[in-house]
Amino acid sequence: MATNRNMSRADYEAISAAIADSDDQELHARRNIAFNIADALTGTADRFDPVLWLRQCQIGQVSPADVAERSSRLSLRVQSIGKRRRNSLQMGYTDTEQYIDDDGSPIDLSSK
Repeated sequence: MATNRNMSRADYEAISAAIADSDDQELHARRNIAFNIADALTGTADRFDPVLWLRQCQIGQVSPADVAERSSRLSLRVQSIGKRRRNSLQMGYTDTEQYIDDDGSPIDLSSK
């Protein structure tokens, strides 16, 4: 598998599929591993979206706020992607999930 900025979409999907296919009885462990990997993967591509990637790992509900709580690096990534998504919504795209509130803080889906 490629490392650093040479990772392809297939590499990301292979990692998330391996996590999703692992033992369901160890959900807590899978969730911790997935979040740790997502934190490390934020340096692999400018457009890496940890929220979408973690959802592909099938580790339960994942909101932008959950991801941002994990580390400062993930928090910054969620906020930067949230700004891009907000711009897309303002340009008229309707199939874009909003990641940040009006104040720029990541959205917590459990409170909605």
